[in-house]
Amino acid sequence: MKIDNALLVALEHLRALAGKPIVVHDGYRCPAHNQEVGGVSDSEHTRGMAADVSIPGLSLQQMYELALQIPTFFSGGIGAYDSSFLHLDVRMHSARWARVRGQYVGIQSLVNTPPTLLAKIQGAPGIGSQPV
Repeated sequence: MKIDNALLVALEHLRALAGKPIVVHDGYRCPAHNQEVGGVSDSEHTRGMAADVSIPGLSLQQMYELALQIPTFFSGGIGAYDSSFLHLDVRMHSARWARVRGQYVGIQSLVNTPPTLLAKIQGAPGIGSQPV
């Protein structure tokens, strides 16, 4: 079993940002256990690249917003689950989803996606409203 070091570093950054311990519900899974728990066949869990976590005292929305501040998670996978935990992984591309009552849906079904910095700037009064 090998856990990706980038995952461990990113989880430590998340813990430091939250200022409190993180509960890791699930990390590496062998393929057989992954199938037993309903994981997708090519899950990052089976490669040691994912963890399912929660942070006591924080809402799903708060955890999601913190995870987005960690560059490795921002550019990797973040899934929100209706049982109040996040799946975080260090895949090489961005992916977002939610799982509600056993069905995979868009992440906005469980959390609000914060506006990007560009959207904030463009929406600010007097900024981006005048042609250049």
